[in-house]
Amino acid sequence: MSTDLIIVIIIAVTVIFVVILWQGMSIAKTDNTLVQTEQYRKLAEQAASAEHKAADELQKIAEALEDMRTRLAAIEKLLSDVQ
Repeated sequence: MSTDLIIVIIIAVTVIFVVILWQGMSIAKTDNTLVQTEQYRKLAEQAASAEHKAADELQKIAEALEDMRTRLAAIEKLLSDVQ
């Protein structure tokens, strides 16, 4: 074999190896992006759920506070009537 043919074969094998490596890394990057997207989606669902739960709890607290205000007003009226 001539030296030129050996050099061409080495260059061709190197180019093929680089292309395969490049495509493999591209696939791995895409897989990582999909995993991250799924994690972000789950995190967003958890945040929305927590927000709804906090809103429900806040509504319950507001209702309890309103009930306390009503009772306090009734007690104040009773005390002013007694005096």
